[in-house]
Amino acid sequence: MKKILLITSFFFVFQANAQEDNENTSDTTNIYNRWTIEAMTGFSDGNYPYGTGFGPGDKKHVLSHFKINSFDLGLRYMVTPKFGFKANLAYAKYTESDNSSLPYETNQYTFAFQGVINAARVLDFKSDSRIGLLVHGGIHVASLTSKTETTLDAMFQEVPNPYYESTEYHGGFVAGITPQYRITPKLALFADLSMYFNYRQHMNWDGTVANTGDLYGKSTNLSFGISYSLGKDKIHGDWKVLKSENELKTAALQNELKNKIEDIEVMLQDTDRDGVVDYLDAEPNTIGGVAVDTKGRAIDVNKNGVPDELEPRDGKRGLNTYDENEATSFNYLVDQGIVNIFFDTNKDTPNTASANNLYYIINFLKKHPEAKVRARGFADTTGDEKKNEELAQKRAMNSKEFIVKSGISADRIEILGSGEDASMDTSSKTGRQLARRVSFELIK
Repeated sequence: MKKILLITSFFFVFQANAQEDNENTSDTTNIYNRWTIEAMTGFSDGNYPYGTGFGPGDKKHVLSHFKINSFDLGLRYMVTPKFGFKANLAYAKYTESDNSSLPYETNQYTFAFQGVINAARVLDFKSDSRIGLLVHGGIHVASLTSKTETTLDAMFQEVPNPYYESTEYHGGFVAGITPQYRITPKLALFADLSMYFNYRQHMNWDGTVANTGDLYGKSTNLSFGISYSLGKDKIHGDWKVLKSENELKTAALQNELKNKIEDIEVMLQDTDRDGVVDYLDAEPNTIGGVAVDTKGRAIDVNKNGVPDELEPRDGKRGLNTYDENEATSFNYLVDQGIVNIFFDTNKDTPNTASANNLYYIINFLKKHPEAKVRARGFADTTGDEKKNEELAQKRAMNSKEFIVKSGISADRIEILGSGEDASMDTSSKTGRQLARRVSFELIK
């Protein structure tokens, strides 16, 4: 009885410590798999009691035999990352292990309900370790059925066993330790050593009945099995790396600061390279090479929609050395990466900042009825690759439709969905923004 009280006290001290630790660390409790299914098989040894002429075998060791005779199936639920409960249903068949005992056979079915402590978390194992450790303890009920046909009488003669096919029901306490090793993200191997203490067990493990009124039994189980973590998370719940509330707040703050820095980078970029940053630029897609005012607007004195830098000068057009013809100018703008139509995240219609470039393309095609262009659609590398290819194709198609509605013949515009643009730095917000585009080029 003292052993039972000692083990019970040990278990509840551990349980209280685990609950206290959990309150202090404020671990998150909603991002790990709580359910685990366990299956194991191994050696179950009835240590005592035994009747006259019967015995477990080698009494010098905790386990008198290594003959597989037990099977166990369990389901575990972790209330917190460190503490949970499990229920087990087990079957064991007890027989003599050597010639030192009379033949006997008993069958036992056991149901156990236990508390479980994830000792690996309590002891703060390394986060990248595949090794785990559980400690468990609780209560159990069992039915023990005798299949022993003969026993010994007072004269040590074999006689029929009057308790043959009889069943006894008893219960008690169980405690054990379970080392684990994770072999895949959600699957682990484990060994379990458990000790069962039965209260008022009157039937011996050999299937005979003791003469004493109060009898206590004990058995030892050594089993090996597998545990599989149930849930949407990709990692076994016993190994999920959880962050404290302070760590989560710090990560959220860092992410917020990163987003603000990226927003500032976007604001300070100069998409049309006119010397005016975008957040101050009234026309952030001014055609390259033209003069702009302090607000980034192309200078157009006569208000005809054509920047003065592109107006005819002495029979020629501007753009310095690229003034031979408009095709040369167009190709120059393409080479400079200016003739692009940009899109917002997951959108297939051009954003408002691309209006100037659309106007330039439409105006160019209207003035040159013989000219043809090719539209190449792109997407950033975030998300599903196949969906990105479809989005890039649709962006090119919608850009073509917009130009066609402006009076340009559809056969003068060729579309090509190029898919994801990995050439941009897609780890930054700016790089992803530049990747979401349709680029135009003149078909020669």
